[in-house]
Amino acid sequence: MHSVNIAPTMTKRRSTPKTDPLVFHIIPSLRMGGAERLAVELCARLPEHGFRTKLLAMYDAGALWQEVRDRNLRWAQLLPTVRGSRLELFRQLRTRIFAEPGRAPQIVHTHLFGADFWSVLAKRWQRIGSQFTAWDVDMPKFMSTAHNIDHDDSFVRRRARRWANHQMDQVIPITKAVETYVQSDLGVPKDQLHLIPNGVDLDRLPIREPRRRSSTPTLIIVGRLELQKGHETLLRALANVHPPWLLQVVGSGSQERTLKELAESLGIVSRIRFLGIRHDIGSLLACADLFLFPSHWEGMGLALMEAMAVGVPSLASDLPSIAEYAPKSMRVKAGDVEAWTKAIRHALKSYDERTALAASLTTKIRKRYGIDRMVEDYVEVYRRFLG
Repeated sequence: MHSVNIAPTMTKRRSTPKTDPLVFHIIPSLRMGGAERLAVELCARLPEHGFRTKLLAMYDAGALWQEVRDRNLRWAQLLPTVRGSRLELFRQLRTRIFAEPGRAPQIVHTHLFGADFWSVLAKRWQRIGSQFTAWDVDMPKFMSTAHNIDHDDSFVRRRARRWANHQMDQVIPITKAVETYVQSDLGVPKDQLHLIPNGVDLDRLPIREPRRRSSTPTLIIVGRLELQKGHETLLRALANVHPPWLLQVVGSGSQERTLKELAESLGIVSRIRFLGIRHDIGSLLACADLFLFPSHWEGMGLALMEAMAVGVPSLASDLPSIAEYAPKSMRVKAGDVEAWTKAIRHALKSYDERTALAASLTTKIRKRYGIDRMVEDYVEVYRRFLG
């Protein structure tokens, strides 16, 4: 049902029903990523704080679809595939956001570029249309969580991202590094920003018992198989690390075939297991000897934070966002194959020291970055929005 109607004789504002406020979380898909996990967790946990929620996936459902169903969340998929009509996507968003009272959200919370852009476009169109009709509808508050530092944006995409962020009532960066990026690169005013770090679901993550290194150390990397995540750097570095060792690669993405071919050309394919998408990340981390996170850029690095919450000895790229919570002794120059080779060798040789460091960081991460604290921070922002 379209929300803009023509009444020729008088202007009328719709009344908002007296019920718990409704929050829409809009995201391109339900693939297994940090932004997607955040949206799902907020939809699942906000009802405890007096909010109704609905999750809108713009395109194909993805790996989190079954979890959304298992947790009995309200959700909808707007288009069957990413190749669907953008006009239909726009129509669907506008119809759902500006629905009749009781179905219309009071807050529209978007995640990632596609959701930001198309939701804001619907907002702008609605404002323009209201100038030529006799009906005035309540405009929900629009907010976006900035999940990443988007170094791979084209010029056009960067301009579109900048425009969309400027139309938001609030932008939520997840680290100080992302906050700096949103201010300096996207030009969003500081008073429009409110930093809320992503939270880790501690109930899903066991605490790893300190132990001696395995005779064949199990190394693990968790993340999308995309250029950003630095898998190529890691494989080239491991080619110079003497066996025995075994690398578990968790995740899927466009680089999977390329990485398998690279592992074969480097002569290490027999020591690598591509596990695809897994839902038992906590168990895999608890059994690992060393977690590796060689990203070229990151907004926060939720997979690394989960590994630290479990207590796995870890190495990660020396990035501003990661430096906010990971000590220098854990950090390695991003993209530097030789530096990663040396760091992995040293970590395996000084394993007891690395295990002690990991155990000391576990308490810190669990105290500061628990998911309940994150949800409470979002609830505070929502309530301020609603007065």
